[in-house]
Amino acid sequence: MKNRLTRAPEASDYAFALGAIGVAVLCRAAVEPAVPGSVYFVTLFPAIALAGVFWGTRPAAIAAAVGGAAIGLMFFGKALLTWPPDGRYQVDMLMFAVAAGAIIWATSISRRLAAEAAAAEARLKEVFRQIPGTAVILEAPYGRLDLRSAQSTDVLQQPELPAANSDELSRLGGLHEDGSPLKADEYPVVRALKTGEVVRGELLRYRRPDGSLIDLEVHAGPVRGPDGAIVASVGMAFDVTDRVQAARRLRESEALYRSTAERLRAALDAGALGLWELDLATQRVQLDAALARMLELPGACDMPADALLGFADAEDRERVSRVFAAALAAGGVYSDELRVVTAGKARRWFIVRGTVLPADGKVVGVIGDVTERREREDALREALDARGVLMREADHRIKNSLQLVVSLLQLQLGRVADADAKVALRAAITRVTSVSDAHLALQQSPDLSSIELHQMLMMLCARVGSLNPAVLLDCGGACDVTLPAERAIPLGLIASELLTNALRHAFPPGTPGRVALRLNAGGGVVAVSIEDDGVGMPETGGRKGLGSVVVETLARQIGARVVTRSAAGRGTEVRVELGVGKEDSASF
Repeated sequence: MKNRLTRAPEASDYAFALGAIGVAVLCRAAVEPAVPGSVYFVTLFPAIALAGVFWGTRPAAIAAAVGGAAIGLMFFGKALLTWPPDGRYQVDMLMFAVAAGAIIWATSISRRLAAEAAAAEARLKEVFRQIPGTAVILEAPYGRLDLRSAQSTDVLQQPELPAANSDELSRLGGLHEDGSPLKADEYPVVRALKTGEVVRGELLRYRRPDGSLIDLEVHAGPVRGPDGAIVASVGMAFDVTDRVQAARRLRESEALYRSTAERLRAALDAGALGLWELDLATQRVQLDAALARMLELPGACDMPADALLGFADAEDRERVSRVFAAALAAGGVYSDELRVVTAGKARRWFIVRGTVLPADGKVVGVIGDVTERREREDALREALDARGVLMREADHRIKNSLQLVVSLLQLQLGRVADADAKVALRAAITRVTSVSDAHLALQQSPDLSSIELHQMLMMLCARVGSLNPAVLLDCGGACDVTLPAERAIPLGLIASELLTNALRHAFPPGTPGRVALRLNAGGGVVAVSIEDDGVGMPETGGRKGLGSVVVETLARQIGARVVTRSAAGRGTEVRVELGVGKEDSASF
C-alpha cells in the first residue's frame, strides 16, 4: 500500500473531508444561540486544516468551498441577494476564502515536507536493515533500542534484543578475553551513547545462545543534535570469525615457519653450509651470508648465474654446466663436487646440492666446503698407493729370496750322495717353492691382503705336474673363493704337501695312474680334496713322516679338518675342510 501522504486522493478522502466540514458547520450552528454575532467561519478553519493534513489539498479545498457556502447561506444568504449589496458580508466571504486558501497552502507544504521526511526515514530504515551485519540504534537518554538491522538475528542468533533500556544489554553474550561476560555499559554502542566514545574496529568475543563462539568486529559512535547533545548512538558488528581464525592460523604458521627457519639455520651453521636459490626466469642467484663468507664476498647478495659459475675452476666449468643442465632437464636433484677459486683467490673444494622446483620456477640448494675432506682423501690415497708399492716391493723381494733359497737347496742337492738326504732336500725345495707360489699369488691380488684360491692351486698343479710324468694330474672344480693371506697360504701349503706326496708315493715307479685335485665351496665350508687311484696308504703304527706332521700343524693353525680315506689297491682321498665366514670370502 502507498504512503497516505504521497498517494492520490481517493473517494474516501473526499468523504472524510466533507464529513469534517459538516461537523464544523453543525458546531457553528450550535454556537450561534449561545454566542450570537461571533465570527461566522471560525469553526471551519480547524476542519480545513485537518482535511488538508490527513486527506489532501484537493479534498480540503472542496470541503472548504462547501463549508463556506453552507455558512453563507445559513447566516447571511438573504443579505447577499439584496441590492445594493451590503459590502460587509462580501468582505467576510472574501476574507474566509483568503484564510481558507492560506490554510490549504500551508497544509500542502507541511504535507509535502512530512511526505519527504517519511520517505527519507523509510529509506534510512531500509538501508539500515540491509547492513550486512548486526546494527542497532539506541536512543538517549535511557538507551532504548530504536532500530536494528535484519542481519542481527542471523549473526547473533538471538531473535529478540533487550529494548527497554541499555542496562538490559548485559543479557547478551559479549565476553572479555578471560571469558567473563561484558557488563551493559562495557558494550561499545553503550559507551558511545553515554560518553560519546567513537569505537572503530574493536574485536569482541561473543557467545551465542547455543554456546558457539564467534568473533565480532565492532564499530560505534554517538549521534548529536543541533545543540551538540547526544541524542542516540549507532553500533555495528560484523562476524569476522573466519578472518580472525585465518589470522590466528597465519600467525601460528608464521611462528612455525620462523621456528623451522631458525632450526634450519642452526643446522646449516652446524654443518657449515650456505644456501643458494636460482630464479630460472631471471637467471639470478641469491646467496645467503654463510655462502658469501665461503666465497669471500662482503655479505648476502644476488648475482647473475654466470657470475656464480665464474667461481668454478676453469677445468670444471664445462662439466658443472653439463651436470646442472641434465638435472634441470630431468627436474630432479642436482649434485656435484667442484673446485672453486674464491674472490680472495683461495682454491677450495665445494660440494653442491640442489633441488629443482618446476612449479615455482626455482632451484634451491646448499653448498658445503669439503676442502679438508678432499685433502685428507688425497693424502690417504697417496699413502695407500705408497703402501701398495712398498708391499709389492716387499713381496717381490720375499719371492726373490725364496727363489734364492730354492737355488741354494738345489745346489746342495747336487752335492749330496746320501739317498735319504736327497729326498729330504727335494721335499724342502718343494715346500719353499709352494711358499714362493703363494707369495706370487698374493703379489698379483688387487688388495695385497687376500688370495684367490683357484688361481693359487692352478699354479701349484702347473709346477708339480712334472714330478711323475706317468701319472695324469687332473685339477678342476673352479669356484670364486677368496681368503685372507694368513689362511690361504697355509691351505696352499697343505695342498702342495698332499699333492706332492700322491704323485711321488701313490704309484710304483713307471706305473700309470691318475691324481685329481678339486676345490669346492658351499654351506660356509671351503674343501680342497686330493684323490688318487694308486696303491693306497699302508696301515702302520710307526712314527709319522715329516709331511704328515706339516699337514697336521698347518691344519690346526687355520682351524681346518683333515679327513683321510684309503684302502689297499683302491687309492687314497684326503679332504681338507675349512670353515669360512663372510669376512673371509669376496664371493662365496
